[in-house]
Amino acid sequence: MTREENMREPMNEVYLRGRISHIYGNERFGALTVPYSVTVSRRVRNHGQSRFEQSVETYFPEALFNSTSRTKNIIQSFREGDYVLIKGYLGAYSYQSGAGYTECTAIYIDEIKHDITRMEQMLGIEGLGGKYADAANEIHLEAKISGVSKHREDIYEIRLEVSKDGRTYTVTGMYFRAPHGSDQKIHLNNIVYVIGAMESSRTEHRGKVYFSQTFVIQDLVTQKEFIERYNAVKAETAQEENPVMNTQ
Repeated sequence: MTREENMREPMNEVYLRGRISHIYGNERFGALTVPYSVTVSRRVRNHGQSRFEQSVETYFPEALFNSTSRTKNIIQSFREGDYVLIKGYLGAYSYQSGAGYTECTAIYIDEIKHDITRMEQMLGIEGLGGKYADAANEIHLEAKISGVSKHREDIYEIRLEVSKDGRTYTVTGMYFRAPHGSDQKIHLNNIVYVIGAMESSRTEHRGKVYFSQTFVIQDLVTQKEFIERYNAVKAETAQEENPVMNTQ
């Protein structure tokens, strides 16, 4: 790997796409919600037998904006029902809860713009079509593991140190259905590359509806795995470009 690659800021990227269902705040601080739906498979047990059933789950990831967001005047420029593209990053904040503080992992908006229809994208002309690309919710991280709790054989709660513009955040991710052998790479201080998404749950209490968010890790590899594979591919490419001719 080059010196420039080693000196770059670690990856911390969030991509959201969809239709705004809720927006509130002012120019200093606010939030908006962009729902997305996925098909999930769950194990169902009945009379001693188990099977997997598929269902559609809708999540409501919330993205925060403030004075550091590169896109300005968000609260004035966007409204509920708008289709948008969002580029952001994963961070964290805390709030006082009882005698202590509660930490929350959150999405922060860097840039947001109005999306265009699939027809507008294909033809390059505004004002055509009414269908938009499917909603998206994807998080890419390069992070250092700062804490691990194992809840079950294949469920890990992992604290990750991530960076953005020179600032460090500690975020929490849940790794469900982790593959066999994950114990060998989920260790303190390991550098890992993560793909995930922000999921949410909905609860009601005394007539009020509450949403909580969870950063869910979908895939994870270590920096060691990446470097080993990088070097192997580099060697294979060099071998293909400069084959050794064996003579009999």
